[in-house]
Amino acid sequence: MSALDARSFTEATARITSWKHPLLISHDKPDGDALGALVAMRSLLRSRGAEVVALLFDVIPDRYAVFHRYEPMRILGLDIQTTDLVDIDSVLVLDTCTYGQVDPIADWLRGSGVPKLAIDHHVTRDDLADYYLIDESAAATCLILCDWAKAVNWPITAEALDTLFVGMAMDTGWFRHSNTDRRVLEAAADLVARGVDPHELYRELYQCETPARVRLAGAALGTLELLLEDRLAVMALSADTVTGAGATPADTEDIVNEPLRIGSVVVSVLLVEAADGVIRASFRSKPPAEPRAEWNPDLSGARADALLPHPLRSEGRGTGLDVAKVAQAFGGGGHTRAAGARISGTLPAVRRNIIDYLERAFLESSHPDA
Repeated sequence: MSALDARSFTEATARITSWKHPLLISHDKPDGDALGALVAMRSLLRSRGAEVVALLFDVIPDRYAVFHRYEPMRILGLDIQTTDLVDIDSVLVLDTCTYGQVDPIADWLRGSGVPKLAIDHHVTRDDLADYYLIDESAAATCLILCDWAKAVNWPITAEALDTLFVGMAMDTGWFRHSNTDRRVLEAAADLVARGVDPHELYRELYQCETPARVRLAGAALGTLELLLEDRLAVMALSADTVTGAGATPADTEDIVNEPLRIGSVVVSVLLVEAADGVIRASFRSKPPAEPRAEWNPDLSGARADALLPHPLRSEGRGTGLDVAKVAQAFGGGGHTRAAGARISGTLPAVRRNIIDYLERAFLESSHPDA
């Protein structure tokens, strides 16, 4: 169930009715949900007669080449400057609520007196808008946009159909992650009923990888270390390794999820050294595996008491770590199961600090009363 009601969406609609020249922004290093929300919202606002500027801080990553089928978005510093935003009368911030993730335009945003609306589903946020549509229970910002359109009978344009689906699909790991619930599946099914082709989108997003991205994934897995009784997985990529693979930092998206395929791993960390020396840390988590039940041949019949815990599975490890809190400790944020941070320092030092922090966090989660 949405944390936002019809009144919230009606009030938000009333606020944007007078917007004639809105600016749409999202976080740097945009993912599928950010790009999907930007393109969909641009299309929806244009259907209401607005002249919209959708702004990126980076070029669209190769893996999201599907978005090249739409009108290009402006890129700050390449084909538009903040001095060109004199006609902007409003700002819509999508899929983030932190100044750190909109750093290239943060100063302009703080100094601008135009009305600002933020739409987001992340836990961490700054006071960067006048009005908010926040739903931490939503699997994706694109799901909030679907809910908004439905609540106010806002027709979803043909252009927005695919992009809203992409946003929801990518933020749920193609409907595999723990944030996949009935609500997002029903919204996705509605888009499919309207003409979205999931197979074609999957092919474009998951089966059109560049050789550089595959090489980078291999290089990252080559650095994999399992720590804390194999519950913590850590990978680290230097700037030289990224360049040597012919890749860019944007190509690292989703690689952090790979170690979660290991049954014992409950937290995965990927550290990527950027050209400016800042370390990008990505955190992912999953609940510890439930004790596995196996058939006891001494008991007859398909009864519940014939299933005994597997002796190799340890118990009492809690419900997993909130990696949003881990990221916050290093100046970042995100969700309980997916978060990130930008950390100043050398790769070895940042790696050591994160491992030390997680060692303490694991200890506290295993002994909450200690």
